[in-house]
Amino acid sequence: MKHTITINEILNVKEPADRVYMSISCDNNWLAFCLSGEPVEEKSIGVSMAVEGNSQWVCNLKTGHTFPVAPEAKSSWAGVWSPDGKTLAFFSDIEGKARLWLWNSFSKTLKLASDLVVRPFFGFEKPIWTKDSQHIIVKSMPSVVIDDDDYYSFSNQDNIILIPDHSPKVYTTINTKAKEDKSNLNTWVNRYRADISMINVNTGFSTLLCSGLRPVGMEVSKDGHYLAITNCLGEERINTQQNIFELWICTLEFNGNHKTQRVATNIRMNYGLSFCWGHDNKSIYYTTSGPLSDGGLWLVNTSSVKHELLFKDEKTHLGHDYDPPKLLKNGNVVMIANGKLWYYSSNSRKLGEYLVQEGRCIVAGFPVSDDNQMLIQTHEPIEALDGFWEVNFITGETKKVLEEPKGHLPWYEGGAAYGDHENGKITYIFQDADRPPTLRVFDIGTKSELTVQLNKINTEQFGSSQIIRWKSNNRELRGALLLPKDIKKRVPAIIRVYGGSMQSKNIRLFGLSPMKCDNHQLFASRGVAVFLPDLPMSRSHEPADEITKAIEDAFDALAKHPNIDPNRIGIIGHSFGGYSTLVAITRLQHFKAAIVSAGLGNLVSFYTQVELKNSTPNFNYGWVEDGQANMGATLWEERERYIRNSPIFDFHKIETPVLLVQGTRDHLCHSEAGPMFSSLNRLDKVAQLVFYDEEHHQGTWRQENIEDYYKRVFAWLKKYL
Repeated sequence: MKHTITINEILNVKEPADRVYMSISCDNNWLAFCLSGEPVEEKSIGVSMAVEGNSQWVCNLKTGHTFPVAPEAKSSWAGVWSPDGKTLAFFSDIEGKARLWLWNSFSKTLKLASDLVVRPFFGFEKPIWTKDSQHIIVKSMPSVVIDDDDYYSFSNQDNIILIPDHSPKVYTTINTKAKEDKSNLNTWVNRYRADISMINVNTGFSTLLCSGLRPVGMEVSKDGHYLAITNCLGEERINTQQNIFELWICTLEFNGNHKTQRVATNIRMNYGLSFCWGHDNKSIYYTTSGPLSDGGLWLVNTSSVKHELLFKDEKTHLGHDYDPPKLLKNGNVVMIANGKLWYYSSNSRKLGEYLVQEGRCIVAGFPVSDDNQMLIQTHEPIEALDGFWEVNFITGETKKVLEEPKGHLPWYEGGAAYGDHENGKITYIFQDADRPPTLRVFDIGTKSELTVQLNKINTEQFGSSQIIRWKSNNRELRGALLLPKDIKKRVPAIIRVYGGSMQSKNIRLFGLSPMKCDNHQLFASRGVAVFLPDLPMSRSHEPADEITKAIEDAFDALAKHPNIDPNRIGIIGHSFGGYSTLVAITRLQHFKAAIVSAGLGNLVSFYTQVELKNSTPNFNYGWVEDGQANMGATLWEERERYIRNSPIFDFHKIETPVLLVQGTRDHLCHSEAGPMFSSLNRLDKVAQLVFYDEEHHQGTWRQENIEDYYKRVFAWLKKYL
């Protein structure tokens, strides 16, 4: 009997946690990795929304045996092996609050390192071991009162009763200038507020290193005597999304005499991670990132507090959110940026590039003990090949370690690590359209490998993927196609659309999607093909024209495929993809069924909509004028442009049956679905509207509502395709 994939099977697929490092023990025997989970109803003190539901796992790299080290925890993450390779330090909310725990790889025992409540925010913020394996540096709960709703760091608030506020709410445009006030602008950065403490793993005693900061990035100097910290000040200017940081250093004196000093300020970075210590333990190198950054390489002397720009070039932006610069023994600085590997020569003060094989983009880098070499992770987009290469900084030579038609997850998505010991081992998580995330251990010396299945799922009805190519406006475009298994006759298909997105890059993702709730094997196992085309946009201020042309060209390419029935093609889109779907069915009569999820049909109403969040009005001006809609002007300057790019004014042209899906707690466009359905009803069009008590995207929905959503989608497609 043919097996159709269920929602429950897909939602239970184990995936690596986002932006959480892997860690390999120094003896190459153990791997620590983190799997993602679902949000939990009962919040734990110190556990942020960024890591909630994650679980810390370990894998024996000789046997492949994998298991969670804290199965009783609701959230556990950020495991790092001690320098001696014996102990894993990680964060866990066992007993309802986030603390540092230790797992011994020899005795297989777990113990609490300290009762200190920790407070990291992002998954990449990990415990930092001192070189002697005796102390661990962590971010801890500050002594000041914390009030940020998106963090879940509150304590003793289980019995709070919220009293409705019936008082009048007054807003005035006179307060517009007050938005520039830094105190109002940057309250969100309080989610980073934390003390920095050092825990003695033998006694459990904790020492306060510094307080009063909003720390994000931390790194210990090479001699182990200093800790560098980036302190987030918030957004530099309203509507810029440019974060700025200070750079602080803290002495690590085990006699308790700790001193902190600010050595640089107003540093433009996104996450505050792109810095490294020099060999002299006095220099700190960093690159800038973000929309207002110069993309330069800078040097800070912590003794003289001298700040020097080493390199800046308008043609080459060296900003990188995750990989910091790497300092070589010869004084050169190596950086990954814009998919390339760069080096700055301290002698010539010029920038050069290490060339990897043509067509390879560099995704991440893994330093080795020899400062003159690096392992890099690469992606070749044309044939969708992912791999690893070795780079020799002395000779400039690169050597391929492995490359394959699989999708590798870079470390900042939780999927790769390098054990620089003996012959060296690469551990990485890979996937494909018909394969869920899988762990592999590759021995560089012996070329042997160990594959560890993270998921047990029936794959007999998984569809297979391929790339379709076509030309549009003298440009070659591509699309990722997922075909049902064992096709005996032409099959129906749906096109998933999202204007401006190059969706062919999803070709190696499980089910052609980074989100479990959008896994397209759900359709393929039911005999429906799924097509994800590239739909580029050029910001012409006429998004509807651009989207229509792109979708029509993609439709024509799909309709020519020998396995696709051109008379049974539907269309689906979420959010801006919902807008793209509405544009398509008002201008093209090709589609037999349409599903619009959290879409918007009226740029005029969306532009003037006021959304109240925490008693503060949010406006959509930026999104419409210069964001995805990109009208390029106000409504009163280009009224007709707004009208012709709002599909609702062309709803009388729709011939396609439309299923509208909307979450009532959607903070972006919850008010759009009603007027759209009302319009379709008045025009006697075939339509159905389904409201769910949920937020914007199905990835946050309760499972029963996701199951109901797909039940209706499958029924809609079965009826009209």
